[in-house]
Amino acid sequence: MRNANFSLRKAVLELLNSNSGKEYTAREIAQVLADKYPDAVEAKIKASSNKNMNTKEDCIAQWSAEIPVCKDYFERNNVFLSSDRPRTYSIKSSNNSNNSPKGIVKDSDELSDYKDNCRNNQPEKELYPKLAEYCKSLKIMTLRIDEKKSTKKGANNNKWLHADLVGFQDLVGGFVDEAKECLIEYSDIRSLLYSFEVKDGDITQGNLREYFFQTVSNSSWVNFSYLVAEGIEEKAWDELQLLCASFNIGFIQLDKNNPCESQIRVKAPQTDLDWMMINRIADANPDFKKFLKNITLTYKRHSDKNIAKPEWDLPE
Repeated sequence: MRNANFSLRKAVLELLNSNSGKEYTAREIAQVLADKYPDAVEAKIKASSNKNMNTKEDCIAQWSAEIPVCKDYFERNNVFLSSDRPRTYSIKSSNNSNNSPKGIVKDSDELSDYKDNCRNNQPEKELYPKLAEYCKSLKIMTLRIDEKKSTKKGANNNKWLHADLVGFQDLVGGFVDEAKECLIEYSDIRSLLYSFEVKDGDITQGNLREYFFQTVSNSSWVNFSYLVAEGIEEKAWDELQLLCASFNIGFIQLDKNNPCESQIRVKAPQTDLDWMMINRIADANPDFKKFLKNITLTYKRHSDKNIAKPEWDLPE
C-alpha cells in the first residue's frame, strides 16, 4: 500500500475507529500498522539516522515508543486510554451524543507537538524497580540512591551529585574457585560499576540537554554511565548520539511493561573509576556507603560464605 504522506497518529486513529471497542497496546498497534503500511516502514528506516534502525522490528519498537507520546492528541480525538499497565488504546462505541468524537486535529498539529518534559502519569520512582529488573537480567545488581538522605543540603546540590540508581557487576562470581582465586590475585579489574540517571516520559529537544548534563555531572566517577528514559523524540536522536559520543554516556530505552525487553540504544564506553569522587559521594550519602559495603561483602563471600549477604534492590 502506497503512503507517501503517512502520518502515524492519523493511522492509529483510523485503526481504532475502524475497530471500535477493541483495545490495543501501543506495540499491537505498531505491529498492525507495520503490516499494513510496508512502504511507511521502509521510509522510516531510510529516513532514520539511528544506525540501529534496520529492520521492520526496529520500526515497530520505535513506533511503540512514539505512540504514548501522542497521549494528548489521542484523548482530544475520543481515544480511551486505560489506566492499567500495559496501557491500551480504544474507541468506545456509544449512542450517547455526549460521547461523540471531537474534531480531528489538523496536520499542523502533527508529531512536532511533542511536549517538553513529557510525563506518563506515574512518579519517576515507579521506574526504578523496572530498571533494576532489567539490570538483573544483565547480571548487574543495583541500589537506589536517595538524594534526600544526603548530608549535603542546598538548592539542587544533590540533583547534580547523585545518580538515581547505581549498579555492580561481579566479574568473578561465576568462576570456578581456582580461576576466581587467580583472577582476584592478579587482575586489577574484578567488577564493573554502573550509574543510571532515570527520567520518566520521553527525551525531547526541549529537555535533552538538562537531562543529559545532569547525567554527566552525577556519573563521572563510574565505569559505565547511562541516561535512561521510556522513549526519545526522533528529532532529538541525532543530538543525543553526538552528546553521548562526546561525553562517554550511554542511553537505555526502558520498557516499563516488559523491563527485560528494554534496549541499550547507545552503549556507554568503559572509563576508569574516579575514587576521589566516589569518596565524596560516600561522604555525603548513606545509600552510597551501603553500595560500597555491598561490593566489599560480595568479595568477602567468595572466600567465606558465612559473611552476611549484600542487600540489593532485587536480592538474589
